[in-house]
Amino acid sequence: MLDTRLVTRNAEAELQLSGRLDTNTAPEAERILTDLAGRFNSLVLDLSQLDYVSSAGLRVIKIAHMAMRRKGGTLAVKNVNKSVMDVFEMTGFASLLKII
Repeated sequence: MLDTRLVTRNAEAELQLSGRLDTNTAPEAERILTDLAGRFNSLVLDLSQLDYVSSAGLRVIKIAHMAMRRKGGTLAVKNVNKSVMDVFEMTGFASLLKII
């Protein structure tokens, strides 16, 4: 299960993800992130409550990252817990993403 909470400030959106970003929740997350990437110049993902990310979840984050780069915007992640950071480091996402 994935829960989301959105906070917007002018051209910036911050999306808090809670739960699991996996095969079951990736399609919904992709829809949400694609919509936000189209509407905002800056997107921050607060991952403090994200318990797990699978390869399907990584794919969704990469799609959002690429969409923001294409339009000259930025995607950043913050409050990444140790288990998710371990996945980011093992897959090279730690060097791909802006981590604040």
